[in-house]
Amino acid sequence: ACDSVVRLSAREFLVPGLVDVHTHASQWPFAGTGVDRPLMAEDGFLAKHAFPTEGRFGEGETARRWYEAFLDELVRHGTTTAACYATQHPAGCDALVDAVARRGGPRCFAGLVNMDRLCPDSVETAQSLADAEAFVVRTRERNGQRHPPLVEPVVTPRFLPTCTEPLLAGLGALAEKYDLPTQTHISETVDELDFSASLFPGRTDAEVLRDCGLLRSRTLLAHCVHLARGEADLIRAAGAAIAHCPMSNFFFAKQALPVKRLVRDFGVAVALATDVAGGYSPSMLHAMRTAVLASKTLQFKRDRRSVFDDDLRGDDLDEDALRDAHDLTHLDALHLATAAGAAALGLADVLGTFDPGKAFDAVVLAADPTIKPFGPLGTAEAPDDLLNKIICLGDDRNVARVYVAGAR
Repeated sequence: ACDSVVRLSAREFLVPGLVDVHTHASQWPFAGTGVDRPLMAEDGFLAKHAFPTEGRFGEGETARRWYEAFLDELVRHGTTTAACYATQHPAGCDALVDAVARRGGPRCFAGLVNMDRLCPDSVETAQSLADAEAFVVRTRERNGQRHPPLVEPVVTPRFLPTCTEPLLAGLGALAEKYDLPTQTHISETVDELDFSASLFPGRTDAEVLRDCGLLRSRTLLAHCVHLARGEADLIRAAGAAIAHCPMSNFFFAKQALPVKRLVRDFGVAVALATDVAGGYSPSMLHAMRTAVLASKTLQFKRDRRSVFDDDLRGDDLDEDALRDAHDLTHLDALHLATAAGAAALGLADVLGTFDPGKAFDAVVLAADPTIKPFGPLGTAEAPDDLLNKIICLGDDRNVARVYVAGAR
């Protein structure tokens, strides 16, 4: 029986808990920096920011302090479930799991990051596989019988350039043995694609993952902006999903993901992500807004008389056709951040909506204090309009209450 009844005001909305399907918990300390650099250059995002910062998470107390701060940010912004990359350090990964279990949320799909080449602090292949399996066993024990899980291990090869084929194949076998979700990055930048092609000649990113047993149901593939012909079909056939990272795609992919086409024309599942720290905000409200903006960039065109000589000019680009192919509304983005995220994690039966029998992960979004009422002189005050305003204008101040498994 309920101990109390919470009544919402006319300017409050109850929405399913927000699901972030791709974020780097260990990169939160440098969020907001590094996005002016290329991803893979000698002085780029990975070399100058990601690898040095992640290297400090080998010490358990340092990891615990930063992971606690990151979890605070997730809850403050209404995220009730997140698929997180930790680091390659077992003690640091355990600190993330322990923090989630001790707090009772947010739900965390936690990945010990596997890398055995071409990066600082890479781990020998056999040891990397042993660390991954031991982490899986410890994390499953920590979660116990909870379903949906409070904390779930995720097989996490960072990306193809830092993983040898024996490591990838071993991780695929691990995912099969324990029926685990997997997560990685593919088709993010042109230089990454070129480098991967030199390491795995004759195969696309998706083909390599397929061959190694890592393209499967509950595989989360971050970015996928530069998919080659046939890769979308492989992703759909495997039952995998794309983690749409609109903010970091602006900085590194230099292109927007055609979400609507992938879902409607290719039948590929897509869900939304912040991609901290390639994306600088942990807010899923911010990610929703950015997803809408990204869909608009796919509709850019110039008048044929424009002085600017680029491929956006010409009358062959029909505005109605572009809008039909690419346009996302803010309510579309809310779906990507809730029901689609739960489905991508294999939890559509227990999370993502308020259907009977599902766990009560929920967020109360309030118009106040950032969205002022204008009374009888106001416009766009209908409930749908007000919710749209919150998605467009809201931040952590508009997240009034957060519930995980019914607990606030």
